[in-house]
Amino acid sequence: MDFILLLTLGMWMIRGSAPEVSLIGLPGTARLAENSKAGTVTYSFQVALSPGASLASGYPRILNSDPLTNTFTVSMINTNKAQVTVTGTTNLDFETSPNSFALQILAVDSTKDMALQRLTVILTDVNEPPVFLDEESVLYVLEKSPPGQIYRPTVSDPENQPVTFTLTPSNTEFRIDVGSGFLTTTKQFNYLTDPRSYAFKLTVSDGNNSVSRTLVINIVNRNDDKPQFLNTITDFTVSEELSPGFIVTNITAVVPDDSFYIIYSIGTNNYLAIHRYTGLVTIANRMDRDSAPLREDPVIMVTVTATSSPSGPPSNTITLTNTITLTITVTDINDNPPICSPDAQRVAVSETEKPGALITTVTCTDNDVETAFREFLFTGLSCLGCANRFALEPTGSNQIVLKGNLDLEDPSNLLDGNEYSLLAVAEDKDEPNLKGSAYIYVTVTPVNEFPPVFSPPSYFYRISELLGRGTVIGSVKATDRDLPATGVRYSLISGGGTGGLSNIFSLDPKLGSLALLTRPDYETTQTYSLVIRAQDGDPISPLIATTTVTINITEANDEPPLCGPNQTHLIVPKDLRTGSNIQGFIMTCSDRDSPPASFIYSISGASNLNNHFVFSPSSGTNVTRLFLKEPFDYESGLDRVWHYSLTVLVSDGNLRSAGSEPRGLTQTGTVIINILVVDPDLTTVTTTTIPRVTYITITENTYSIDDWYIWFVIALGTMLLLGLLSYLLYHLCGKLYKALKHSDCSCCKPRAREDKEVLIPEPTPPKREILMEVIKINTVFDGEEVDPVTGRVYEYNSKSGARRWKDGTTVSEFVPMIQPESSTMVIPHGHSAQSQARSGRASTGQSKMRSEGVGRATEDRRSPWSSQSRQTSGQSASSARLALSEGGVKLDMVPMTTRGRLNMSEV
Repeated sequence: MDFILLLTLGMWMIRGSAPEVSLIGLPGTARLAENSKAGTVTYSFQVALSPGASLASGYPRILNSDPLTNTFTVSMINTNKAQVTVTGTTNLDFETSPNSFALQILAVDSTKDMALQRLTVILTDVNEPPVFLDEESVLYVLEKSPPGQIYRPTVSDPENQPVTFTLTPSNTEFRIDVGSGFLTTTKQFNYLTDPRSYAFKLTVSDGNNSVSRTLVINIVNRNDDKPQFLNTITDFTVSEELSPGFIVTNITAVVPDDSFYIIYSIGTNNYLAIHRYTGLVTIANRMDRDSAPLREDPVIMVTVTATSSPSGPPSNTITLTNTITLTITVTDINDNPPICSPDAQRVAVSETEKPGALITTVTCTDNDVETAFREFLFTGLSCLGCANRFALEPTGSNQIVLKGNLDLEDPSNLLDGNEYSLLAVAEDKDEPNLKGSAYIYVTVTPVNEFPPVFSPPSYFYRISELLGRGTVIGSVKATDRDLPATGVRYSLISGGGTGGLSNIFSLDPKLGSLALLTRPDYETTQTYSLVIRAQDGDPISPLIATTTVTINITEANDEPPLCGPNQTHLIVPKDLRTGSNIQGFIMTCSDRDSPPASFIYSISGASNLNNHFVFSPSSGTNVTRLFLKEPFDYESGLDRVWHYSLTVLVSDGNLRSAGSEPRGLTQTGTVIINILVVDPDLTTVTTTTIPRVTYITITENTYSIDDWYIWFVIALGTMLLLGLLSYLLYHLCGKLYKALKHSDCSCCKPRAREDKEVLIPEPTPPKREILMEVIKINTVFDGEEVDPVTGRVYEYNSKSGARRWKDGTTVSEFVPMIQPESSTMVIPHGHSAQSQARSGRASTGQSKMRSEGVGRATEDRRSPWSSQSRQTSGQSASSARLALSEGGVKLDMVPMTTRGRLNMSEV
């Protein structure tokens, strides 16, 4: 509100003139009586406008009020007069509402000029009449009641003024207290002699205003007589299963006073009900004579009570009652059909059951109470598609017997399957001939009557021995006449073993197909006679049948030649004559399915470089020898390979043992021959172990930037030297100071003295230390042979080929090589001067090696040849290969045997 006033004043100030709209008569004050009705004019005032202006729509209006209320509204009654009226939305009660209202009235014209004024409305109190707070207008007084208070009205005065009560017209039977309003009786009333109703006007006054209402007092008759029953028949008979609501009887009771009415009630029971006012006894619930409790006791006894009551409210009355007992007997009717238990049953009958056999007995009962209603007969047995296979015998009994056959293999039974659905009907003898039924499901159980039958009874197959794993040879088939079909499973009983294998055939247990588990071998077994069993699917007593399957294996060229010896190591001098049998090597071959004349020998071209080697004879025999075909030429550089690994291919020529014509695939065997070519003039060939690698670790005491301790030592030494120099300089300066202090130095000058002592000596270079680590390898010799040239016995290792003489002689110097007639290399004990001269004329590389501390061989008297082989084999062989690979330069290699750690002082 203050904001609107400020806004209005602000607009006036902006316009620079006073408002053109004025409310004449405001501000003002109006007084309004409480409880004023809607439309009551509270205040009127004039609205003055500037010339040509008019009030804006909706104005004047109440902009705000204190307190907030919508009790008042402003409206124009003509062009310049307005009035404030009561809306009637709220009750203007002086006692409960606010007594003062401040209304802010705003008027706005068409030029936006406005005026805002206040109207104060003061609510005045009005004296109001008393108000009845209760609604009692009819009173009841029971006859013969003692005199006393019967009623006190509840009254309220809005101004809380004292009130007085008056009762008109005056009556001596009733008296009212003027101040409290208590209404009392002055005598006992008689319903038959006194008036039965009194009417009064009850008035309440606060001295200025009064209010009245009518008060009626009724005299209530006291019930002194019991009701009397008019019914003489109390025993009734009813049938069971009557519908609820069926009327059994009508109970009637009376009283002398016709102003009373009778109320009927019936004792607690489950079957009967009575109407409260008419007394009609009806059936309330189902009455079943055939079930408890009526099955044991069909008599229902109930008590009916009649209660007399006046027509007025019963709160102040005395009621009188009387009772009567009714007996109802419930009789049985034929309402239950025969009930079969079970109403559905399954019976299993063997297919071999004979006609006349008892299938099952149908059990039915009738729940009726009366014996005549419980009797029934079996009047029918139906079955769809049974073709009179079943019947009730004797007729009308409950026994079902078999009349036909149930053989499942009988073509006439195939359409019926193995289950029959029978319906047996039982019918009451008495009306209304109720029927009951039971379903009987007869399941025909199959009997395993027939064993499986193979067709044909035996089998014959011919297969090649070239067939591999998984190849299907054929199949067997057995049928079973039994129905329904249970399937046939097959199993291999015997006959499939060969060559240490228990079985080389597999049999599909469901399909009967026969397949190979591995390749057959004609050379091991030519014919197999398999016994196969077929078993039907009966889980209890299966039947079996067996058949014989004969399998002939046809021969094929499937065995490769087997030749030996294999992985042979031979040594050949490079100057061996062509046509020489290399070291007397003979290879022998065999083939399980090819004759000796079918072998063909060849050497793989990749392994037989420059075709130096050939087998003779090359075919037609199972024994052949290895010969040198082309000479070696290392001097011209044609040959550079010193070690050959020949791959020998031996073919059986595609000839089988039974014929001479090629047939099938050619089988080829492989033999590996290792040949080492040596120079007998330069190399002392000793049998040795496989070359090993000897690791020599040389450690030199030289400076490295990664040696951090060197920097640390240098820094520490420098600091010590600086400290020492500082100390000497300090003492030297002290002595010079004392000498100069006591001497005259004017005639002479100090002469510089040269210090001959080297304060910081030059560090000597570190001494180089060479360490060599040698790995020793011990060879185990597990065989002995006699050298064919010297006749001496030597030992050899069967895996690596290493050899040594069995006696204690040790070869420590080179000896001349003697080329024998055969291809065998012989190493004699001695060595001639000519060989030593050739050794002396070895390359400078050999001499250099001796000068750098390779050393001499040390003799081991216990195992001289083994000591030499442990160390020198790898070095000698590798040195020899190195020399050959460097353009044929010959190096005189001295075998070296080292025990312990080498003395490197000569390095």
